Amino acid sequence: MQTREKKALLWTFMDVVGGQGIPFLAFLIIARLIGPEQYGVFAIAMALIGLMNVVLYHGIADALIWVEDPGPSRTSTVFWMNLLLAAAIFLAIQGLAGWLAAVYHAPIIEPVLRWIAFLAPLQALMSVQIALFLRNLDTAVLARRTIVGRIAGVVVGIALAAADWGVWSLVALQLTQTVVSVVILWTATSWRPRFIFNLKQGRELARFGFCFMGGSFATALSNSVDSLIVGLFFPPDAVACYVLASRLLDMASTVLLTPMRMLVMPILSRNTAHRGVFTSSYDMMVRSTLAIWMPMLLALGIGAEVFVLALLGPQWSGAVGILQAMCLVAFTLPLSFFAGSALSAAGRPDLFFKLATAKLLTVSIFIVIGAQFSLTAVGFAWSGAFACIVPLCLFTLQKACGVNWTVGTKSALRIAAAGLGFAVCALVTINWMAAYDWPMLLSLLSGIGLGFVVYAVLLEYVLLPGFVRTALKEIRIFFVRAAPETERASGA
Repeated sequence: MQTREKKALLWTFMDVVGGQGIPFLAFLIIARLIGPEQYGVFAIAMALIGLMNVVLYHGIADALIWVEDPGPSRTSTVFWMNLLLAAAIFLAIQGLAGWLAAVYHAPIIEPVLRWIAFLAPLQALMSVQIALFLRNLDTAVLARRTIVGRIAGVVVGIALAAADWGVWSLVALQLTQTVVSVVILWTATSWRPRFIFNLKQGRELARFGFCFMGGSFATALSNSVDSLIVGLFFPPDAVACYVLASRLLDMASTVLLTPMRMLVMPILSRNTAHRGVFTSSYDMMVRSTLAIWMPMLLALGIGAEVFVLALLGPQWSGAVGILQAMCLVAFTLPLSFFAGSALSAAGRPDLFFKLATAKLLTVSIFIVIGAQFSLTAVGFAWSGAFACIVPLCLFTLQKACGVNWTVGTKSALRIAAAGLGFAVCALVTINWMAAYDWPMLLSLLSGIGLGFVVYAVLLEYVLLPGFVRTALKEIRIFFVRAAPETERASGA
């Protein structure tokens, strides 16, 4: 990657960590204060709202990244189109809130949905600005917006939770952080919408945007449908335990995978005319993220019991088995995680939509089957669904973008072998130390630490010779070059 792209990745990482790390810490605190039942109600409401808001966050505005020249006419047209969509979403939620509360047998969901619905117009007010900043790889502003907004929301949320506001503390948290984000983005740019609505340009953008939106919606639904289905089969406190496991996994993917995915489309779209550069860049992204992702997820699964009980207490113990089952995606998730963005960068959002729809159907079927047995079975079903979607993603990428599936698969299998070495070493060490009555936390840390050493040695000297050394060199160069630019950006 070029220096500008590396700088963008650094700021994107800060944006994602600030955007998810801060709320995650708040989640741990608030979850202890309000308990599983009330959090389960909020989780169902947010899953429903999140599906509707994805059409604003990943929709028509993202077409501005793809077009050669956005221009004031196109940006204004997109802004008004998004605002109309937001109004429709807001009205739909108001109309369906009572019915949805009845479906999930939780009356409190109705007023929660009505208030959370205000997120739709708020998101529409900043969707164009976000797209323009991403187009220019100016992610520093987005990082500052995210961090400040999240801190403001967390302060309000924790204060209200401590004052016994229950689920409403989470509602206030969401609204506060979004309002602050809107204010920051509108003050950080001189762009303002004009009273322009170009129907021809709107149709042009919609052809790309609606396909991308459809793919993003299907992807978001496949990521949320498990919680929605679990809510139909299990009570709110059980839903909360499932959502906790899912939230821990989401946090891992957000920190380790999302920063790269946010840059896949802007970076690859510049190389669509150079197929060799396109495919090699994509392979590098997948291989690098898989190598980092795998041991981290395996460590999370191995330490699930200690993490959950220490952070949230025994009332959340039901999440342990679910989390361990879901951590099996350590071996597969990065192989499909970037496919939609790569297809969109190649000008094939239609294939992204089809792929996302297939993923949605696969996840839905697996989750319904798992729900017939237990919550832990749902966790295994979720992992199995993501494993099944990988071959389809690889085949689609090869047909549409020329990405050779055999190259990626060979590297993935070697990294998976190192991951198995990590898991075996960690588990053997933990069980051996436990047999001699070592403290559980010390046994866990020792096992995971030794597992990382074995993992790195296997990759570097056996399975992918030179891989770790090259990666460390790239990271060092990246931060050495990015640090001065970050300081200049902060000073500016």
